[in-house]
Amino acid sequence: MVRRNLQVLAIGTILVAVIAPVTGAEPIRLAVRLNIDQDGGLSAAQLRLAIEEVGEIWKDVGVAVASGQYGDSLRSGEATISLRILRARAPNGDGAERVVLAWVTAIESGRSAPLLFVSLPAVTEAVMRADALGRPVTQLTRALQERLIARAVGRVTAHELGHYLLQNAAHGDRGLMRANYSSSELVGQWSDPFKVPTAERPVFRQEVASLARVQRPF
Repeated sequence: MVRRNLQVLAIGTILVAVIAPVTGAEPIRLAVRLNIDQDGGLSAAQLRLAIEEVGEIWKDVGVAVASGQYGDSLRSGEATISLRILRARAPNGDGAERVVLAWVTAIESGRSAPLLFVSLPAVTEAVMRADALGRPVTQLTRALQERLIARAVGRVTAHELGHYLLQNAAHGDRGLMRANYSSSELVGQWSDPFKVPTAERPVFRQEVASLARVQRPF
């Protein structure tokens, strides 16, 4: 397998079972199914915030993201996604100049496998290096720190989801699919640095629709 990773950002595991065809301007609906033993120790509230962040980022492209439970039956037009958040670091991702927060793998055909990984230790450390609300995150309350960690997990998950939906390992110069983000961007109030640029949204929609037409149950 070939690993495709995001430096400074890293993302947890997303297992996509089905993507339904898209017709007209209707969005694809992705149901995110969380594996209970792969939540990284995040609370239910943190997981909810993380998924909401993914949905906020992808809604402008016409992809609706919802949460669910592993084994739930599919609704028409939904894809099942299992988010696996690891308590470990990425393999070979502990170099001083390269911090991998999330990654996706490629199968023999060269396509992105429906597997996304998030390293919670790496994400947490990146968050703790940032400033938020005018103060270092390390000086904020535990509750606020947990919210910011959930936000960061959601943002890196949205990026890795892009690699799978677009079936493209390349990174862009701006927006969601950039290769690198700062710690401050991971926790910032505004999600604009993670948005798909308006001019690129038609291409994103076309690529996602193309994948939807050929995807089969996994």
